[in-house]
Amino acid sequence: MKRGTKVAVCVIGIIAVLLIAGYVAVHSVSGLDSPFSVVMSASMQHDDNKSGIGVIDTGDVVLIQDPAKSNIQSYVEGTVSGYKSFGDYGNVIIYDRGDSNNPVIHRAIVWLNYNAIDSTWSAPSLASYTGYWTCSDSKDYMKLSGVLTFFDLTQSKKRVSIDLNSIDEKQSGFLTLGDNPKSNTSFDQSGLIKHPIGNDDIKSVAIMEIPWMGILKVFMSEKSGYLSHVPNSIYSLVMLFSMVFIFIYCCDFIHLKKRLDDNRRKFEELCD
Repeated sequence: MKRGTKVAVCVIGIIAVLLIAGYVAVHSVSGLDSPFSVVMSASMQHDDNKSGIGVIDTGDVVLIQDPAKSNIQSYVEGTVSGYKSFGDYGNVIIYDRGDSNNPVIHRAIVWLNYNAIDSTWSAPSLASYTGYWTCSDSKDYMKLSGVLTFFDLTQSKKRVSIDLNSIDEKQSGFLTLGDNPKSNTSFDQSGLIKHPIGNDDIKSVAIMEIPWMGILKVFMSEKSGYLSHVPNSIYSLVMLFSMVFIFIYCCDFIHLKKRLDDNRRKFEELCD
């Protein structure tokens, strides 16, 4: 077998072993049959005009986990515990909004309990929240009604309000919000969906970002226009693959040089 063929077989073998081991590990951590999700919009970007590592951008692939394996924390809870994911406090969840609409991947901001007896809401996590919030009809976080407003919310310091009395479908759950500082300036429950996101609505929890790997899927979909928000992603992906090929080439070059040095040394020993 030629040297080039041997190298190719070795590389393919190593990649296959890594893929199999990674597949087993991913499924073990995820607990889902389909552990990856491609992000098709710009709603979670921290910069509306470029992608970044460590946050969720258009075209990223996200490793997701079964909610049953996750201890979901809201943004409000995260500010107290210190827990962060994807560049901000709390968990990012993927929820189903029904009617054949695409699932939504947004940050859980605060959990609200609906009090059917007096038609108010309670948010126990606000007891220890150090951020600034107000509610127009009540200062008691256990009996909220009217317009609930958060100030300097998330890393983009947004002011976000919601009229709790206008929520159509009353159920306990999370108020959710995309991270994008330009396109996502109101809670999802102000129009995107009619109710807070209960545990039964949560399909999965995002736990890791794989940057740029879903760019091709977005490009081939009807949402390809969102790629204008991440113009640097294509270049980043090309650079990534270039670095991989350069690394393989360098390994092959070092291996070849070592063999040549060994052969030269053996030849010199025979001449002596």
